[in-house]
Amino acid sequence: MRTLVLDSTYFPVRIVSWQKAMILLFTGRAEMVTQYKERKIMGVTENFTLPKILRLFSRHKSEKKVRFSRHNVFWRDAFTCQYCHVKHSTSQLTIDHVLPQSRGGKTSWENVVSACSPCNTRKGNKLPHEANMKLLKRPVQPKWSPQICLRLKRDDPEEWSQWFHLKAV
Repeated sequence: MRTLVLDSTYFPVRIVSWQKAMILLFTGRAEMVTQYKERKIMGVTENFTLPKILRLFSRHKSEKKVRFSRHNVFWRDAFTCQYCHVKHSTSQLTIDHVLPQSRGGKTSWENVVSACSPCNTRKGNKLPHEANMKLLKRPVQPKWSPQICLRLKRDDPEEWSQWFHLKAV
């Protein structure tokens, strides 16, 4: 069981285990917004309902920039190869430097894209136009918050999606 944690302004912060959620509740750092009706844990002297969504009493300090990481590049590019435009799983995607490192290309938001292995191999250490390939879109640093990338699973509560304004994947 997992619990969605919101900050004091109801902004999604993270998803935690039910154990961590109970610690936040019992230490007075959060309040329960909704609970799992069908899920309870038995304590020594009483039973507890597991929290589905918690709200922290404090405001969460989020980063102003999205941290550069392989997974965040995949999120930015919607898990789509930027050359063949096909959606892939993370295990099928690689990172490609638009301007190859061998030619002075940096590992940055503006020079890295998601690419499937066949496209990455085909491009090699060439520029996209030299390999007769066209980028789906120019790579830029995303403006969204990293908290939006909380990984929702199919078995997570449907009501969580209202806090993200997107559906579970």
